[in-house]
Amino acid sequence: MTTTTDHEDNIARVDAHTIAVAALLPFPVELEADMGGTFALHIELGTRGTDPGDPADTAGVDPDPDNGPLDWWLDIDGGCETICSGLTIDTDPAIVAAWITEQARLHDCPAAR
Repeated sequence: MTTTTDHEDNIARVDAHTIAVAALLPFPVELEADMGGTFALHIELGTRGTDPGDPADTAGVDPDPDNGPLDWWLDIDGGCETICSGLTIDTDPAIVAAWITEQARLHDCPAAR
């Protein structure tokens, strides 16, 4: 079972890795903290709909090891589709950024247009 300290350490690791990955993406993105869930930063890749409340495409890492390995994922349209990368929190940020770029273009994420 994960302790509070372990979880907080994982959040810090995820935040640092997310910032490094976002800086390497070839298109503008925003970072947002999931304050109602993981409390970690994730990368916003834009919203497909026109309503301000429409869900965004996002990329990130769940910092809770009880939910599985600390792997990168990309959610399309608020999680209607999730693509798992197999890339971990320890993967070189340039490799993760290349994977996000490829997936964002393949799935027509708004930020990659």
